[in-house]
Amino acid sequence: MSILNRGNETVTVYPETLTIDEDGNKFTKPSKVGIVLKAVVQPVNIGVMSASPETQKIGFETSIKYRLRLVGYPELLGAQSQVEWRGKRYALDGDPQIFSGSPRTARAEYVMLRR
Repeated sequence: MSILNRGNETVTVYPETLTIDEDGNKFTKPSKVGIVLKAVVQPVNIGVMSASPETQKIGFETSIKYRLRLVGYPELLGAQSQVEWRGKRYALDGDPQIFSGSPRTARAEYVMLRR
């Protein structure tokens, strides 16, 4: 068993689903039903001198990013998936980083973004 399979947090994942509206248009959105999973959540340092995962843009807008590794989830999450962690909803920022070197260290890591 890999040391990477030990989750220290519990998250609810809302995977991407395909939806068809009343006009027949297809689009993706987060599912209404979540899946509770163990995960590893770690802060992502934004800048070289920053010890915080939070950044502030012009004005009062801030964003915060965390690295997410799901334990035991066999599929990759789509771009419209969302994650609920500690009572807050996060979107995924970009595609996952896929590490496929050895069976013990293989994993997919995501970046969660909250604005």
